[in-house]
Amino acid sequence: MTTAEVPSVGDLLAERYRLEEHVGGANGYRQLWRGVDVLLHRSVAVVLRSPGGEDAASTMTAAVAASRAHVDSMVDVYDAVDEGRFAYVVREWVNGSSLRSVLERQTLESAHALELVASVADAIAALHEGGVTHADLHPGSILLSEDDRVMVTEPRNEPGNTPVEDVRALGATLYACLTGTWPRVVPAENTGLADAATDEWGAVLDAATVVPGLPSGISKLTADLLDHSQTPPSAAELAVDLRRLAETGGNEPVQSTPTSILGAINLGRRGGGADSPPKGMKRLAVVAAVIAAVIFAGVVTSALVFDGGDDPAEAEEQVTGADTGSEPADSETEVAAPTEVELKADDIRVVDPPDGDRDQGEGVDAVLDGNASTGWSTSTYRGDPAFGNLKPGMGILIDLGEAREVASVRVQMTSAGATIGLLAGDEDPGDSSEGDQAIVDDFSVLAEPVEDADTNIELQAGGQATRFVVVWITELPEVSDGYKITISDINVFVR
Repeated sequence: MTTAEVPSVGDLLAERYRLEEHVGGANGYRQLWRGVDVLLHRSVAVVLRSPGGEDAASTMTAAVAASRAHVDSMVDVYDAVDEGRFAYVVREWVNGSSLRSVLERQTLESAHALELVASVADAIAALHEGGVTHADLHPGSILLSEDDRVMVTEPRNEPGNTPVEDVRALGATLYACLTGTWPRVVPAENTGLADAATDEWGAVLDAATVVPGLPSGISKLTADLLDHSQTPPSAAELAVDLRRLAETGGNEPVQSTPTSILGAINLGRRGGGADSPPKGMKRLAVVAAVIAAVIFAGVVTSALVFDGGDDPAEAEEQVTGADTGSEPADSETEVAAPTEVELKADDIRVVDPPDGDRDQGEGVDAVLDGNASTGWSTSTYRGDPAFGNLKPGMGILIDLGEAREVASVRVQMTSAGATIGLLAGDEDPGDSSEGDQAIVDDFSVLAEPVEDADTNIELQAGGQATRFVVVWITELPEVSDGYKITISDINVFVR
């Protein structure tokens, strides 16, 4: 450990979390790092706060509550450690995009917005049930993962914040989804969005005024959530009503008394007729449509891309790609969510072209067991990361059974630094040295090779139809006595 006030690149926290890259936050107080859990061989996000001790007590309490939330729309929290001079929360590393990034490009269709915010409300309700608040809810702290989940980052639980303020932030998030702007009646740091338009008295314009044709029920609900003179429902109750509005197209009739949507919601609760929200978030095709607007705009690597500026750690944008500047997809076009292919041991084999010795096929089925602690390893090569200059590369051939539209292939490795891509072909030329050479010569590029790849990488195939896919490695990461890679898991997603 360095003698600096906070850790630096390469430091090992709790003897297992190696810091790889500082990706957000100021130099002190609160930082976001990309790290690697060296015991489980997986990428993690490390949210570090300085100082620790009493100043970090609320953060530690919130981490415990988040780890117990058990809803799909809350990021998994793995660990929380207070070392005195600093404290840190270790959570899952999410490949995807922030909601902020999406809204900077386009607003959401109302049904998508309602479902998305309902999923966020599920996570907030779970936190409130655990006795903590989020205290930093806005589009920058909401992630849209590549496997079609809405993910709320770990809570800050700042002293003085209340559940009511979290619910108002849900209303502001809904307003932002619909209009692309943030209503400043709900304070938030670094939302990345323009301020919402106001009237001559400084009141935020109704969403229906900004978005012509927006159903009146949605606009009224949003306005009431932002109205500090009204008492909002709980986060759990709000999730129920957001889904009800989504089912009715936003035109749910309003009771004659009381006159507000929130009043009608409260009346319904007193009658005991409200439906219970689902315990976890459903995987939604509408979320896939939202993510498609950003991810399929131009995905090239599994790097972490930041919006720029000095964002706080919880306002990160974790994406597997760089913006090519292409126009976003139409928000009203629903893209089918990719599904994972169920693969068996007979569906894969090692590709080892000349001058390979073809004795490295043992254990390749471990890449399908979903266990990050097992995997398939190459031999150790010396002299050069390109397999010692003995052969053009090695890979794992995957038989999909029939031609499928491949969306992406996720690869988890124990070490960063490999050069890895995807190849595609219509037939397997045979499990032999000659057949493997034919793969090198005849298979087409399905995903361009990524240099210096992270330990977790999502290679985007763009929907090209193929039966055979090869996870193709041309350079190995350095290890203590040469060059070697272990692949822990492979997941293939198709449409």
